[in-house]
Amino acid sequence: MSFKRSLTAVLALCMVFTGTLTGCDTDRTDPLDNTDSNLPKVQDISVDEAKDLIDRNTNSTEFVILDVRTPSEYAQGHIAGAVNLDYYASFENSLFALDKNKTYLVYCRSGNRSVSASQLMVDNGFTSIYNMLGGINVWIANGLPLAT
Repeated sequence: MSFKRSLTAVLALCMVFTGTLTGCDTDRTDPLDNTDSNLPKVQDISVDEAKDLIDRNTNSTEFVILDVRTPSEYAQGHIAGAVNLDYYASFENSLFALDKNKTYLVYCRSGNRSVSASQLMVDNGFTSIYNMLGGINVWIANGLPLAT
């Protein structure tokens, strides 16, 4: 076999190998791609949308308002009917006690903890999560009522 033929064969093999590594097979899915539209996702909603959601589900046993602030923050005022589950006090370990099939509206003071808490819930198999953007601060700024 001549050097030219050997080089051609090696180059051809390299092209095939490179094509495999660069994903020429377009029918494959990336196992790390979690953008599948069938997976549950957190739905971010405004305070006004959260108020509408609460009003529509006032008597529903399948709807839970989840306040993830500390107990002292909760005691200063919270959305009526909200359950307090402190994000900083083993929130993730407490998720086993919640029904994964219910609908949850999650909020905190400003919206940071609720984002993390909501994502943890989705990651743990919860299927219907709404995150209230801006938290209780925006709720109060919009003149909405608090319970104490």
